[in-house]
Order: sequence, then structure tokens, then C-alpha cells
Amino acid sequence: MWLNENAGVLVLVIGIAALVMLGIALWILFALRSQFCVQRLRFTALYAADRVTRTPYASLTVGNRSVREVALREIGVKNGGVAFDLTALYRSKAGLSEEAHLVIEQRASVTFDLSVEELKSLLLDGKGARLKTLRLYAIDLVGTVYEGRIAPVRRLLAGTLRAEREEARARAERE
Repeated sequence: MWLNENAGVLVLVIGIAALVMLGIALWILFALRSQFCVQRLRFTALYAADRVTRTPYASLTVGNRSVREVALREIGVKNGGVAFDLTALYRSKAGLSEEAHLVIEQRASVTFDLSVEELKSLLLDGKGARLKTLRLYAIDLVGTVYEGRIAPVRRLLAGTLRAEREEARARAERE
């Protein structure tokens, strides 16, 4: 009796519950799909300083957010449209051989540090080249290019260059 009288309400409640469960299932499906199918690298750069000597340096990190490994062919820094390959430098600092592949394991990252002198020798040619938007990039073995902005490194270099210019002006005024 009660079932016959309230059949419409019962169908409505069951329908809403089914739609909610379907929505949750789709949300889980898309979340897992992004973890397995989409390989995204995350780029982080820090303007850092040594704890003892207070020497500034750039700390660059490339993180793998997916649950698959990513093998890299090249890793480097772009100043505007010009790319500077740092793969050999990373291999030498990490103690890897020349033929070793750079592999970022699942849910892991690789980090390397660059001193201000290394950054200046890489990005500036000594002729007063302009410092443009800096990006850290990585190219995997398939040829996919991943990029991320590294504004703190640009601030580090800009501050260093500004201090050098002021020091040169002060030296010129003394002479």
C-alpha cells in the first residue's frame, strides 16, 4: 500500500541517488585519467642563498606529477626565444655518464643548482644582451616540449646585473 502511494517519490529519490553516484564515478574516472594518460611536468625555480656564505644561486626543479616515468632528451633554459641546453651540465653535476638518459620517475623530481656566474655565462653574452622572459624547458624522448616560467631566476639575474652596473658607475665616478 505505502509503496504504491509513494512510488513517484521513491523513483525520484532513487534517480537522484543514481545521478549523484554517476557524477562521482565520472569525477574519479577523469581524475585517474589525468594521472595515467596525461604526462605533465611541473617546473619550479627558487632564488636561493647558501646558508653559510649567503651566496645567491638558482635552484631549478623539474617534477613529474603523473604515475608514469618520463625520459628526457634535453633540459635547459630559454631566454626569450633562445634555448640554452643544460643537459650536459646536469649530467656532470649529478655524476651521470654522457650516454645516461635523464629519467624522472613517477611522482618524483630532479633538482639542480646554478650559480649566478653559471647563469650569466649561459644567458648573457657579455655584450649587454637583454634579459627576457626566462623559461625552464624539457624535451622528452618523443619530442614533446614542456615549459614553465622561472621568474625568480630572472629576478636573481636582474638584481645581480643591476648591482654590477651600479658598482661600475661608482668605480667610474671615483676615477
